[in-house]
Amino acid sequence: MLLRIIRPCSDQRVYYFAFGANLSPDILRLRRIGVYETFDYVLENAVLNFSQRGFYKHHGFASADASVGDRVYGKMYLIRQSDAKRMDYFEGVPFLKAHSKIVQQVQGKPFYFYRSQTPLNDLKPTQQYLNYLTNAYRNMDIVPSQYIEALLATKVLKALEPQDQTGVFVRHLSRWPKALHPLLKHYEKHCHQLVEALWNRSLLGWMIRI
Repeated sequence: MLLRIIRPCSDQRVYYFAFGANLSPDILRLRRIGVYETFDYVLENAVLNFSQRGFYKHHGFASADASVGDRVYGKMYLIRQSDAKRMDYFEGVPFLKAHSKIVQQVQGKPFYFYRSQTPLNDLKPTQQYLNYLTNAYRNMDIVPSQYIEALLATKVLKALEPQDQTGVFVRHLSRWPKALHPLLKHYEKHCHQLVEALWNRSLLGWMIRI
C-alpha cells in the first residue's frame, strides 16, 4: 500500500479477463483491486471447468481450459500493472505454480487470464464460489440463459474434508519410496490447511497488498 502512495504508476495498466470469484465486486474490494474500465467479454476456444485443485478433498476452482469451439463468459477489467502482479499471488502463480497466465489480444491490446497448469477432473466448487459466478452472469446480457442453467446444475462440494492427494506441495509422489508416501500425503494435507488458514485470516492478503 505504501508503494502505491509513493509510486502509484496508475498510467501503467493492463486488461485482465475474470470468470471466477473475481467477477464479484466484493472479492475485488477484498483484494483491493482498482478497476478503471470494465466490459463483458466472451473468451473463444476455452471452456469453463472447475479443474483447479482447491484446499479440500475434491475441491475445485474455475479454470478457462483450452477447448476449440467453446466459450467462457466473463468480464474484462482494466487494472494497474501493480495490481496485476499482486493478483498473481492471490491466484497462486509465483510459489504454488497453480496457474499459467495466458496472453491474448482485445481491441488491439494485450489481456491476460489464468488457466490451471494441471487441470483435474471430478472436482467441485463450493456453493459460495459457484454463487459468485451465477450471480454475476445473471446481470450480464451476453450470457445465454442455458449457460446459467447448466452452471446452476453443477454439483457442489457438500463437506470440506482435508485434502488427501499430493501434487501441489509434493510433486511426483511416485519418485519417492513407497514407505514415505503416507508421511508425504500427511505433509501435503497440512500445507493446504496452512495456506487456506492464512488466506481466510487475511494475513497472506495483507502481505500481498503490501
